Amino acid sequence: MTRAALLDRAHGMLAGVAVGDALGMPAEFLDPPTIAAWYGRIDGLRRADPRHPHHGLRAGSVTDDTDHTLLLADLVVRDGAVRPPALASALLAWGTSERVRAHRFVGPSTLKTLAALEAGTALAQVPRAGTSNGAAMRVAPLAIAFADRDVLEREVVASCAVSHHTRRAISGAMAMAFALAAALHDGATVDAVAAAAGEGARRGLAHGDWTWTPPIDRRVDHALRWARTLPREALLEHLFVLMGVDMYADENVPDAIALAAAADGDPMEAMAMAANLGGDADTLASMTGALCGGLRGVAAFDDGALAQVERVNGLDLRATARALLAVRGGAMPAPAGDARPEGPA
Repeated sequence: MTRAALLDRAHGMLAGVAVGDALGMPAEFLDPPTIAAWYGRIDGLRRADPRHPHHGLRAGSVTDDTDHTLLLADLVVRDGAVRPPALASALLAWGTSERVRAHRFVGPSTLKTLAALEAGTALAQVPRAGTSNGAAMRVAPLAIAFADRDVLEREVVASCAVSHHTRRAISGAMAMAFALAAALHDGATVDAVAAAAGEGARRGLAHGDWTWTPPIDRRVDHALRWARTLPREALLEHLFVLMGVDMYADENVPDAIALAAAADGDPMEAMAMAANLGGDADTLASMTGALCGGLRGVAAFDDGALAQVERVNGLDLRATARALLAVRGGAMPAPAGDARPEGPA
């Protein structure tokens, strides 16, 4: 693949993170009947209903999904790797910012970590037992910057060390990172993405503190089969009722792959389906958009929607993609004595 083509796909991946986040934002926490009653159908960027917790955000605003993705990207570009102490400092600065305090879009696992950090708790003692999708939602920069799967595995574990150091969270984050990395390959298909997600999920089980962890690889197989055999409405019902759309990567990763398959990689179509499923709609639409953006490239997005999201949030996603690819070009295994820690110390 040419450098220009890879940049187009990496840019598309980050566009999917941000546009999906903004598209799903008004539907977060809702169920499909409530979404239908309040909005009819979400098929474009809009403000949240006045009854919604995010009603103060402008149409096109992103939340913690994009914030954490770009926070991690900045660290990777600066340091060439994920260093847990630096990640902890960046998370604390983000979590205590006026914007985050005003809108309160912090996931449950990260909230506990931030409370401990703000109280001055030593990093080694900070709670890191998160099992939610907070680790999986932000791994796109790692998939872009680290082409070697062993290096990618190491960096995903490091990105989980501060707040999500459990087998469930790491397995989900690894599944998503490997899926995204596969989407950037020349000639990538949804089947290749699904296979990579399965490998990542299995590798992730070797890391972190023990927690009950659903088999993500088998869930991906089920979701992909539904996408290939069921009518659209039946697929969406299966994902909502049987797979789930809550804030767990073992639900969101299979959902995202199924939606990408159902939309044949079209990010706008796939993200709209994700947004209208409700639940953790912004995260699901963001993860779905990232996968499709990697597969199809930035040209597959609605130009107006992408421009609005970048303008409202002050983003330059192409520049971020280019900086991450510079790391990819020079990425090397960690030198002796600088291995990523299993814990945050």
